[in-house]
Amino acid sequence: RVRSSAASDVYKRQVSTQSTGLLSTMKSIILLIALAFVSSVLAQDTCPRCTPLCQNGDGTPKTCGDNGCGGSCGTCASGQECCKGSCVCIPSCAGRNCGDDGCGGNSCGICSPSQTCSNGVCSGAATVDCTGRTCGSNRAGGSCGSCSAGQRCRAGQCECYYDCNERNCGNAVQPEGTNTGLCPQRSCGTCPSGFTCGSNGRCSASTPCTVTITVVDCNSRRAISSSASVAISSVSLSYSATVTVSAGAAYSWNTPGLGSFSFQTSASGYLTNSQSFTLASTTTSVELCVSPAVVQVDVRERKTNITIEVGASISYTGVASGSFRWNGVTSWTHGGFGSYSFIATPDSKYTVGSLTYSVTASTTLIIIYVDIAYFCGDDLCTSGETATNCQLDCVALFLEFENADGSGPVNGPTVNYFLDNPRDANADTGPNRNSVQQTTTRTTGTGSNTVLEETYSYDELVYFEVVVSTFINFYWRANTTNVDPQLGTYRLRVHLSKLLGTTDFNYRLVNTWKPIDATPEPYGPTDLNLHLFYSSGALDINNPSLTNQGFAIGKAIADSKQSGGPATMDISPDSGIVVAVWNSKPPRSSVIAPSQNNRYLVDSGSYVVFYGKTSNAANGKQVGQVVMDEIFLTNPSLKSNHQVDLWYVAQFTVNQPARNQPTIVAQSRFKTSTINSARDMFFDCEAYSYCNNFKVPYSDTGRRDVEDF
Repeated sequence: RVRSSAASDVYKRQVSTQSTGLLSTMKSIILLIALAFVSSVLAQDTCPRCTPLCQNGDGTPKTCGDNGCGGSCGTCASGQECCKGSCVCIPSCAGRNCGDDGCGGNSCGICSPSQTCSNGVCSGAATVDCTGRTCGSNRAGGSCGSCSAGQRCRAGQCECYYDCNERNCGNAVQPEGTNTGLCPQRSCGTCPSGFTCGSNGRCSASTPCTVTITVVDCNSRRAISSSASVAISSVSLSYSATVTVSAGAAYSWNTPGLGSFSFQTSASGYLTNSQSFTLASTTTSVELCVSPAVVQVDVRERKTNITIEVGASISYTGVASGSFRWNGVTSWTHGGFGSYSFIATPDSKYTVGSLTYSVTASTTLIIIYVDIAYFCGDDLCTSGETATNCQLDCVALFLEFENADGSGPVNGPTVNYFLDNPRDANADTGPNRNSVQQTTTRTTGTGSNTVLEETYSYDELVYFEVVVSTFINFYWRANTTNVDPQLGTYRLRVHLSKLLGTTDFNYRLVNTWKPIDATPEPYGPTDLNLHLFYSSGALDINNPSLTNQGFAIGKAIADSKQSGGPATMDISPDSGIVVAVWNSKPPRSSVIAPSQNNRYLVDSGSYVVFYGKTSNAANGKQVGQVVMDEIFLTNPSLKSNHQVDLWYVAQFTVNQPARNQPTIVAQSRFKTSTINSARDMFFDCEAYSYCNNFKVPYSDTGRRDVEDF
């Protein structure tokens, strides 16, 4: 730094003055800093807020001086001063006119060539020296020249003077009267984004106290229907916060300043979205958006609830409209929460399906149901199909009703059909009718004893209830899976039991088997015997009455020689006494009954129905049944055993006679009897010793008819 002797003296006096008033000056500086801090705080508590800027016009950081809001960008250490936003060394030239100024330079002055600098003082006679200098001291008390207005002398050369101290934008300050032709205006710098240059040459910005944050659907731009969590951050301001924006509302956010901010928005039912916005002094609101979360869409067949195996086109209207291709479970991005109407058009085989559905934040799966486009041959009996017009899909249920006493047909039955069991088991009272509603009902006039139902498929369990006045209701379950589609008919002959009177025994067992006429091969035998073995004796066609300790406890109601029976036995067993129930196929004469050759027990379709009085059915109810054909479902090989002529039907035990449900344990076993030369049958009943070689005498000239009801 070049100074004249006179200038050096003035500088020394200034330094001396500063030294003597150092304490006072430091106190003043501390007070000014405190006032600046208070001013800055007050500015932050008012609206709009002033945004501080500690940056020079050339973009370099400003570490000291005014921050533009009345505050400070920092203070300098002792022995330093702030110059253009940076702390620099304070020269010390008190009592010196040459040499080092304490800041690492010869800033206290330069002696003339004829002088020497010793301990900061020039000594010896001074001579004029203006070599290479056009202004400033000639080093002998004179001047080498002066500079034009607006210039200053620096190192012996005139240069334009520009003052940007405490200015970071706009034009630099130049001395009054500056020749701008010689020294044109020069900028102190430009303000960063969001700041404006004030008349004082300082960048400043006003930050609004609050900015409203809203969250909308990215597609519809409508407010979302769930609360959103927004994480806000700013690297430049070292700021982070998380706020909650309520559904359909706005959040007032107290901003920390201006500049770039990152927003990460999460909401139930939506995909998390990250966005960045730059807040300027004019920013009053920020609109964030999220896209609806993906919803899975499936197309299923209504009856099975299974995804269809063909593709489909799906269109939708409502909150938003559009279409997409479906090929299995498909991800769909909806257009916002609310109501949608869907139409699914399968490529083939199925009908068009429609659905109106309200999509909410919790929606993850939408199922559109379609039905099979029915046709004859699709394995479903529906849409007006019957066994008559579509035997491929529909089975005919043909029922024939006769009296269990062997007296002939029972006319005018009403049959109710169900797809669920219409009765519930009950140990105290026997089975009771439940609330299941019938799917169809068929009836005939008083002149017919047959009922035909043709609207059920081959793969169903069909239950039916037979109601006839003065008869006990009959219940059955038909498994149509077992019906041969080439024949298409399920046939059942039923022997209905009349109501049990007060003079009747407590229980009635009715044995029925397959009729010969109009049935497919293999044909069954026309004649079977029903045998009941009790502790006191046997009850059957050859033993038509049963006593116990002198009291009648059973009798044979009917055992007529006719196709399909019946064989009907009544009995009143004591509590806990086992009744062993057997079926036999007696020998037949090939001369008297040639049609019975090659007829076997396993082809008979025999079944036994158990009726009994209970606490809530004084006139009797059906308490059980045992069906031979059910044995073959689990052991089909037995169907081909033509050697057997005996079926151990069940063990029948009563706990509380005429009150609760009796115990019926199916035995599911076949045996082969011993036939002597007289064609008498012999077998072991396996229940009591008296019948370990029980005899069924041969008779083929006609079966005996026993008494009617």
